[in-house]
Amino acid sequence: MGYSGQYLTDEEWMTLNAAYKAHGSGPEFWQVYQELQVIARSRTGDSRIKVANEMARVAQRMGVTDRALFV
Repeated sequence: MGYSGQYLTDEEWMTLNAAYKAHGSGPEFWQVYQELQVIARSRTGDSRIKVANEMARVAQRMGVTDRALFV
């Protein structure tokens, strides 16, 4: 798996990173983010809360947000 353990594959992380570089923290980025969150939940079978929290960590590490909010 990629950047965030079991949540994003390398390809998914590159997609998310490319969206951030292209759109900053605009709506286009968040659309990709949400799509990948659904994919990660489907792949892992983890709860929405667990996946949402891990994806929030990813966004924070990427610099999209200064401080992630956790569910």
